[in-house]
Amino acid sequence: MIPDSSKNRLLARTIIASQFAPPFMFSGVAVALPAMGEKLNAGGTSLSLVETLFLAGSLSFLLPAGRLADAGDKRTLYKIGILGFALMSLLIGSLSSITAILGLRFVQGIFSAIFAATGGALLVDYVPPERRGRAFGASLGSIYAGLTLGPIVAGWLVETYSWRHVFFFGAVLLLVSFAFAAEMMPSKRDVPLRVLHKPSMSLLTSAALLLVIGAAQVQHGGMGYAMLAGGLVLGVAFVRVQKLLKQPLVNVNAVMSNRLLRNALLVQMMVYFQALSSTFLLTFYLQISRGMRADEAGQMLAIGSVIMALFAPFSGRMADSVRPTLLAMLGVASVWITGLMALWLNNTSSLWWIGAMLVFQGIGFALFSSPNMTVIMNSVPPTKTSMASALAAKARSLGAMGGMLIVSILISIKIGADKVEDHPEEMIDIVTTAFGVLVVTTGLALIVSLRGQWGQSGATTATTEPSTEAVQAMSQS
Repeated sequence: MIPDSSKNRLLARTIIASQFAPPFMFSGVAVALPAMGEKLNAGGTSLSLVETLFLAGSLSFLLPAGRLADAGDKRTLYKIGILGFALMSLLIGSLSSITAILGLRFVQGIFSAIFAATGGALLVDYVPPERRGRAFGASLGSIYAGLTLGPIVAGWLVETYSWRHVFFFGAVLLLVSFAFAAEMMPSKRDVPLRVLHKPSMSLLTSAALLLVIGAAQVQHGGMGYAMLAGGLVLGVAFVRVQKLLKQPLVNVNAVMSNRLLRNALLVQMMVYFQALSSTFLLTFYLQISRGMRADEAGQMLAIGSVIMALFAPFSGRMADSVRPTLLAMLGVASVWITGLMALWLNNTSSLWWIGAMLVFQGIGFALFSSPNMTVIMNSVPPTKTSMASALAAKARSLGAMGGMLIVSILISIKIGADKVEDHPEEMIDIVTTAFGVLVVTTGLALIVSLRGQWGQSGATTATTEPSTEAVQAMSQS
């Protein structure tokens, strides 16, 4: 039982507040990409790599970060993640080489993985079970506040100064978060790297890089497809290796035997196909195909995030008293409607239609995220919360990278290394085609939700403790 002391409540609020800065950067960078491409003479494939390489770095290190946090001091790792993210932002904003920027984005993704894998686990350390839904809801509210202000502030910075100031401003926010966390959470500086299985990490990193670079090279034919195939083969090899290890980065058998955890992760991955990719697509649609300024596009994109910020805390509170899987299912349905509406976008679409799309998306992710996170964190024993947090973040990253891989392949085929501003009509084709695929992935998530496969073996509320079978399975990882 976790004591609900005033110190723990203050620490929980510190963690929740620090969640603001990274999503501010995520959404802000998306709005800055067209201006970055114009100033650095970067083509469509390079701009898609700015996002996908970041996701590849995150994907490569999420599970190692979870293992490190479970074996050592997660507070130290949490602060390393924030500081590293900030320093990478400063460096990226100072560079004029798109190649160097792409390399640093991959490293920045690694630091974001450390941050993501430990944040949820620290909340579990400081918040009693009966209040975790509310805490996760508040955390998501902070995240969505960052997502809301990111496009607005970034759009203003791009129009007033340059794309570089988006990274500089984000770095300042992250450094403030680091200083706050360092003051409130003294740590032991214990990071036991010996617990990591280096061959597994190599397989995972190589698979992610091959998939990302292969998707960007599809216009070259055989080479691009060969890299995609190689990435898939290495991904399968990673899973098979984990099944053979006594201490794997992820206990595949344990996850598969924990029905509640398995299906919550699966649905989360499929829903997040539409997370970052939709922001990326709509940014270019509004600025390139519709001719909006960066600040105007940022204000439009902020609609969905405002809705998320307003509804996420409410959804978190509801998850403490209403079956969280039901709330999450309603969220999936709302996200699916967003994708359907996007299929009718063209160069004369009403701004009211686009705004309604973003409202549905905001409601969907607000209803889905906190309840689903509550299910995930309460489906494992307390000793495995860091790994569960890492698995949840990995499911999000897998989905986000999957969505961006779809976008990268379409950009590679239709635009390639050309400047995106020279292809406004092709960008509309990319947007509608990509959303067509996303409707399918979100539809599959909705089917799983409707069948109720990921709620029947667990509890109906956030306070549920994992089943005996689940505890035994996860404790073997």
